[in-house]
Amino acid sequence: MKNTLKLSALLCAMLAASSAMAADWSSNSVGYRYAPSDSEPGVAHKVSKNILTFTSVSGDKLGTNFFTIDLLKSGANDPAAGNGMGAQEWYGFYQRSFSMNAMTGNKTGYGFAKDLSLTARVDAGAKNTAFAPAPRKLWLGAEAAMPVSAGFWNVGVAAYKESNNNGLAKTSVSFKVAPALTSAWAIPVGGVGSFGGFVSIVGPKGKDGFGADTKTETLARATFMFDVMGPKSGLTAGVGVEYWNNKFGCNNATSGVANSCKSTTPLLLVEYKL
Repeated sequence: MKNTLKLSALLCAMLAASSAMAADWSSNSVGYRYAPSDSEPGVAHKVSKNILTFTSVSGDKLGTNFFTIDLLKSGANDPAAGNGMGAQEWYGFYQRSFSMNAMTGNKTGYGFAKDLSLTARVDAGAKNTAFAPAPRKLWLGAEAAMPVSAGFWNVGVAAYKESNNNGLAKTSVSFKVAPALTSAWAIPVGGVGSFGGFVSIVGPKGKDGFGADTKTETLARATFMFDVMGPKSGLTAGVGVEYWNNKFGCNNATSGVANSCKSTTPLLLVEYKL
């Protein structure tokens, strides 16, 4: 698993670097966040997680590229398969957006939106627990840029398709196509930092690997990052909160372990722009 994590991080960094080479602009960052009260379906106790992140954003004459990967280390409450040590996980995604403004040269917007984009996103991940999840996800949709005066606020809709592995049931699952709603934002506040976050809502996607009906999944994260040593230093630190209900589509109301499919955890974060 450690070799897989290293290889995945290397491949992702190479992909981000190659996309940035053809871009008109780019921005890369590394970060760390600590989540003390996360949850995992089937795990009775709250799980602490240490997370390292690499993110690359770039733009060209067609739109934008967004790539991010997380390397996660759980506490002992979420053990790796075959030992009592905390599980390791990687999860990342790449999103390509095709901007109407960029492709047409329009600068006046589209009604309520500053810009409209077609979006395509691919997610992948793996975790070394007995469940051995290996999610693969495809999102195809459209996104509107809201008219904020600084920063950005995007709202989108997509068709969502997922496949995954269930090591306990010894089966792979191809879920049904589900509707998804998304939003992401980062807005400067008073010259001291920025308010950022995202919301992702995925509708029921059919039966899971145990034959149970999946439920609407909601994941939301909100953070406030303070500029450390001024806005030009590239270093920010802050706090946040993350809410996740019906995690991975698991029905929190009927889960065999109470509230294991739902969590609300505070976050501590630090980020540095490269």
